[in-house]
Amino acid sequence: MAINITEKNFQAIKTLLEDKYIVKNIFSSKKLLDEFIGCNCVYISGKPALIYLNDQEALLGIIKSNGYNVNCIEDLDYFINENKEPKSRDEIADNYSHTKRVESKSFNGLMVSVFDKLEVNFNEKKQYFYPLEGSGLFLHYSSKLQLDDDVIVVGVENPQVVFNIEKYKYLFEKNKKYLFLSISEYKTTYQYKWLESFSGEYFHFGDFDLAGINIYLNTIVPKLKKAKSYSFLIPDNIYEIIKEKNYQKDYSNQTRFLNITSKEDRNLQKLIEFIKDNKITIEQEKLSE
Repeated sequence: MAINITEKNFQAIKTLLEDKYIVKNIFSSKKLLDEFIGCNCVYISGKPALIYLNDQEALLGIIKSNGYNVNCIEDLDYFINENKEPKSRDEIADNYSHTKRVESKSFNGLMVSVFDKLEVNFNEKKQYFYPLEGSGLFLHYSSKLQLDDDVIVVGVENPQVVFNIEKYKYLFEKNKKYLFLSISEYKTTYQYKWLESFSGEYFHFGDFDLAGINIYLNTIVPKLKKAKSYSFLIPDNIYEIIKEKNYQKDYSNQTRFLNITSKEDRNLQKLIEFIKDNKITIEQEKLSE
């Protein structure tokens, strides 16, 4: 069920986005705060307790998944001022891209794709998913998807990779079954809830930078308590590729992740150390070039 967000909490959210932190006691919706924390959008620290912003895009995505058409900080003003200054539809249209600011949860669900024809249990029936280059298959949250034990789920950070997964086929073993899942397009809580129920093998295919690794370690891994196994996908020649591309990113956005470590996965820890030592990274899309 969608969470009702009050004017007061919209005001608190705007302050959080602008100042990067707020005092915890001014945020009255525990349910919404729990969603933010669960999706690693924010974290709480200090005495008195402060809420710190961790991922603005994910936070806005959660607000949107609860039925509010919010894409940027400025969009919050509509819901803050809605009760104070009632607007005609013409006034709303003048200030916003369209007149419907509150959306349904029609697009709350899973966006997936496959390499080859894949048999699944969908809504308690045997069904088949088929590959379609340049596109993906959307599964509404009200539907039920179950996979055979030998199907590997690959969580993909960039939805464009899901839509064009054929370009990355060389990274995956032949004769294995894969389902590719976009985990970033809408960032709805349902995607995480579905992962919590998943009991098979999981690969994470994200950007090879500290922010992407942080998403895996602190957002995805905690949801995989039932998974048989999970790992961060690291191609054998990733270090040569990163050096060859020499793709440098703005490290002012990476510094907050400098303390991340992977105690379970030595290969991932090696990648973390390489990125910090060389200060060069690569986005997953570059692997198709």
